[in-house]
Amino acid sequence: MFLIAIRLYCFFFAFLLSVPVVAQVSKISDTSEIFRAVDIFLEPRDGMENFKIRWLSYLKDTMDEGQLSKTLYADHVFEVLVAKDGSLLDKETGSGDKVLFNFLRKQKKWKPGIRSGRPIYYLLKLKVPKELFDQVMNEELLACEDLVKQELLK
Repeated sequence: MFLIAIRLYCFFFAFLLSVPVVAQVSKISDTSEIFRAVDIFLEPRDGMENFKIRWLSYLKDTMDEGQLSKTLYADHVFEVLVAKDGSLLDKETGSGDKVLFNFLRKQKKWKPGIRSGRPIYYLLKLKVPKELFDQVMNEELLACEDLVKQELLK
């Protein structure tokens, strides 16, 4: 009897080894979803909110000094390059706009943007909101989504 049980056990064990194992594994057909480049926009050392506050404060001071006119600068967007080394540069080299030049001159270097582990140039758009000329509070101006935008250069 014991010998029959061992033979049955060996038969079932051999049978289980001969049966192919079926497992459901979802096949990924597009590997580009896994290995995708990640773009990182880094902020100034003291944060983007503080940068926006400095931008608005500078604009108000410049307006009080009479260098910022509503006819020229309402809803104007300055384009600034963030270089690989983190310095802020006027995209329109030689534009000679004193408002932007004086602001950029006072700014410290940013950490550069990164794409796939390498530093890159990217575009920073600084808007002069038209509400600034209507003496709107800074808190309301900070809520503007398009006050400072970042875009990758192609």
